[in-house]
Amino acid sequence: MQRAGGGGRADREQAGKQAGEQAAQRVGQQPGPHRDAGRAGSRLGGAGSVLEGLDPQQRHAVLAPRGPVCILAGAGTGKTRTITRRIAHLVNTGHVRGDQVLAVTFTARAAGELRMRLAGLGIADAGTGPVQARTFHSAALRNLSYFWPRVYGEEPWQLLDGQFRAVAQAVRRVGLDPSTETIRDVLTEIGWAKSSLLTPDTYAEQALALGRDLPVPAPEVARAFRAYEDLKVSGPVRMLDFDDLLGHMADLVEDVPAIAEEFRDRYRCFVVDEFQDVTPAQQRLLSAWLGKRDDLTVVGDVNQTIYSFAGAEPDFLLGFADRYPGATVVRLESDYRSTPQVVDLANVVIGAGAGHFRTAGLTLTGMRPPGPEPQLNEYADEDSEAEAVAGAVADLVHGGLDPSEIAVLYRVNAQSERIEAALEQAGIGYRLKGGEGFFERPVIRRAMSTIDRMVDGSDEATVQAGARLTDPTEVVAAIRQVLEPLGLTAAEPSGAQARETWNALTALVGLAEEIATAESRSGVLPVVAGLRERAAARHAPDERGVTLASFHAAKGLEWDAVFLIGVHEGSLPISHAINAGPDAIEEERRLLYVGITRAREHLSLSWSRSRRAGGRATRRPSRFLDPVRPAGGPAAPRPSSDSSDKGRCRSCGEKLTGPMHRALGLCPDCAVEVDTGLFERLRDWRKDTAERIGKPAYTVFTNDTLAQIARDRPADTRALGRIGGIGAHKLGEYGDDVLRLIREG
Repeated sequence: MQRAGGGGRADREQAGKQAGEQAAQRVGQQPGPHRDAGRAGSRLGGAGSVLEGLDPQQRHAVLAPRGPVCILAGAGTGKTRTITRRIAHLVNTGHVRGDQVLAVTFTARAAGELRMRLAGLGIADAGTGPVQARTFHSAALRNLSYFWPRVYGEEPWQLLDGQFRAVAQAVRRVGLDPSTETIRDVLTEIGWAKSSLLTPDTYAEQALALGRDLPVPAPEVARAFRAYEDLKVSGPVRMLDFDDLLGHMADLVEDVPAIAEEFRDRYRCFVVDEFQDVTPAQQRLLSAWLGKRDDLTVVGDVNQTIYSFAGAEPDFLLGFADRYPGATVVRLESDYRSTPQVVDLANVVIGAGAGHFRTAGLTLTGMRPPGPEPQLNEYADEDSEAEAVAGAVADLVHGGLDPSEIAVLYRVNAQSERIEAALEQAGIGYRLKGGEGFFERPVIRRAMSTIDRMVDGSDEATVQAGARLTDPTEVVAAIRQVLEPLGLTAAEPSGAQARETWNALTALVGLAEEIATAESRSGVLPVVAGLRERAAARHAPDERGVTLASFHAAKGLEWDAVFLIGVHEGSLPISHAINAGPDAIEEERRLLYVGITRAREHLSLSWSRSRRAGGRATRRPSRFLDPVRPAGGPAAPRPSSDSSDKGRCRSCGEKLTGPMHRALGLCPDCAVEVDTGLFERLRDWRKDTAERIGKPAYTVFTNDTLAQIARDRPADTRALGRIGGIGAHKLGEYGDDVLRLIREG
């Protein structure tokens, strides 16, 4: 690949000759590890302190001789402790100076943790200079900045600030849709291509062969990729993006012997964390750093490979022993994070997988004292699930557990809204990791502005048309129609960003549908008001509150209690992974495994049979739970693609009218067991209660919940708590009033 500042390898070699002679002189003056490393070891603690508190497998990894070492470290097995102790041992025993070690990982947080642990072991104060612990990109940037003048002289370069804007310009230049979603998807594809060592000329063929999820045809993405690369070198200063840093640094080490010699003398020992996530571009740079040497320690866990879509190549970890035939391979399988109950569930879920990951994966042993059994819970609808989870969270908090030690995890960010609302109702603070609150997301803010225009008078015809709508299904259809230009297509689109937008808008329409069916007033205005009230009810993030995060954002973190929600087919595995085939489905299995292993003690997995109360129970639990669900456990049928019966009686097919019958899905003739008088009394009570507390009526109970109460007429608190949509909080808040109304009837 030709890069900035020259015509390829020959030019770089020629440019480096003079600098090479000077570098050789400097190299000759530098003390080697055989001179200073021994003195450094005398200033550090002895081997006993480094080995203190390690189990036999960890000790084996720490004491392994110099050379290639592969540490297969499962979740909670102490990998950070092990690799920092190994570095300390190598420095202590004089094998290497501290400043000759380069440890690389994937996040700044992880690199900071390595530096902190090493400082605690005295490595940073050993008088030999600190161990360099950096991300791949940070290390490449530091060294490229140092070596660039040796080859390119005074030719300026600059790190690209605002890659999105540059890609947007390239997208417009080649005539593609300039929507935010398309630009972000093209940006993602460019990043994947560079991570996979692809150029604009080779991208399309490989993307098609792998079935990449693309917003536009692969050749069009390749054209935008080419335009983006041209834009970066069209100005007076060459622009490099973060992915370019890896390629340029690899070029310099591969092509300029003097630079390779100086770098390899400076760094003698390499440690790579999260090796299952290494991309081909990172592996190329690592190989250039090493040269013909093999003083390399890698740490990874194939069971936690969840970034293949971004270019991660787990075969580098799986094939490490083949690449280095004499490598020491150590398996860390003692889990000190989670209880045996949590670990056993994780082992069963991951052990049911297929392919070469299954044979290469680890089987953990829980080392903590026994704890409660993980809970597998099924609910009628998403609101019932969210309210039950919020109630369980409240119970843990009231029992003394710090809210910051609790997390609720989900597959996609669009799933956060209902648990946000349920926690608000329960009075539990929360914070979102790796994302914004549902109503704060740009796509939802744009959607709310669009919906506002249906009632704000800016388009009189639209306002009048909305006011004439009386049936909730018509109101929802009108809202869906105005959101179509924002990305709410009839079917789920391709492209990761377009799909994320679609999921968020679909969730918003689901909320609108609930409000429309609960409102006694007709038209669009009450629904828009209800959405605004729901958005206004959100409080500022509580940094000491419960963590809400996607499974991906939770990787590397842990909590005392973890709730995994939405664990049903179509969500986990997600629908586009099901369509993509077995490899994508297995990555979804590993994603669930990552979620499970975040829990130290309390673990709950839950799913709902339908999206909304009274909806068709078409969902079934995730296939990944099949080995752990009780025999004969509840399971809904697989979803049907036929939606022609929506708004009709599920018994006789007659069109439904009135809120109670739409909620039940039954017409008056078929709903003979429902106490219609009780339903109306409950609606009156709900209206009075909502006015008293200053909240929308649907936040008290939906029509669906009231209809179920009127049908089942529960006699006590226990029976009332089994009604869909009544969680622990609402049972305590409204249970006595509801039971009184039932008795009075």
